[in-house]
Amino acid sequence: MSELFSQLGIDFRLLLSQGANFFIVLAALTFFVYKPLVKILNERKERIEFGLRGAREAEERLAGIEALKKQKIVEAEKNATEIIRAAETDAGLRGGKIVFDAEVKAEDILKKASLIEEQRRLESMSKLYLEANALMRDALSKAVALRPEVIDEALINDAVDALKKEKI
Repeated sequence: MSELFSQLGIDFRLLLSQGANFFIVLAALTFFVYKPLVKILNERKERIEFGLRGAREAEERLAGIEALKKQKIVEAEKNATEIIRAAETDAGLRGGKIVFDAEVKAEDILKKASLIEEQRRLESMSKLYLEANALMRDALSKAVALRPEVIDEALINDAVDALKKEKI
């Protein structure tokens, strides 16, 4: 068998020294490369897991915030519709009050206008009666040119009163 190994060119001493070198290189690589590399990979794995947990928590928070946002929007819409309804009701009441006040003022203005018109009509009639009184006096004095002393105030007033009764 040693002949077989020698024909194949295998030297046990060389094989043994190469085995020892292999274990030395294996120990050095394990100690200086493999363990630090495994440590770095484990740390990276932990950071990735931490990031994934943080992402899940952020998604859960975001979902909670979205639900809260939707709830707040619904509440805000309800409040807005209540405010709008209250404003519409208030506006209707105020509009009705304004219309009522305007009608009352319009009636007052019409009453005042009719009073002013009546007052002006009475003033006009008074002036007309005074003018009629003066015209009657002149007409009677010309008609009774023969005896002007017969015309007195009572006669003129009776004629004006008769004229008033005819117009009424």
